[in-house]
Amino acid sequence: MQILLSKNNNKTILTCTRADGTFTRENLGPDFPNHDLAHFVVETTFRLQAGFFGNIKSGRTIQELSDKAVIRTLGPESWLAEILSRNLQALAAGACTATEFIELVEWEAQRMPQIHIPEIPLATVEAMQVQFDDLCRSWAQLAENEQLSLIF
Repeated sequence: MQILLSKNNNKTILTCTRADGTFTRENLGPDFPNHDLAHFVVETTFRLQAGFFGNIKSGRTIQELSDKAVIRTLGPESWLAEILSRNLQALAAGACTATEFIELVEWEAQRMPQIHIPEIPLATVEAMQVQFDDLCRSWAQLAENEQLSLIF
């Protein structure tokens, strides 16, 4: 699936185009798309198929995945993707260290017994932070009407 993040009139447009040509698109507003970039990093690193982008690849729309009623129905892998993404953002912001990232993910996920916590080596956390920082930098350097293209 192709993921396009576009800068357009001081807005961020997220477009996900599936292999069959169907797509979903949403105006994310003026916000920096760091949460979406964090999802991309953790979902590709851990090969999660039922996270945000995995659900879109399977046919869900961005709008559906923004609906609280739909969110409540998503399975444990979706919740794991959210926990990992949120904590990757905290790591990148300097709110925790790589070691604390692992502890925070384990602490949060243990409160949901249905979530399977994968092994998270310190080197993996450090590599995710580098990839996330690189994607954020790439996004920040884009000019108006340019796009960041990712493959999921």
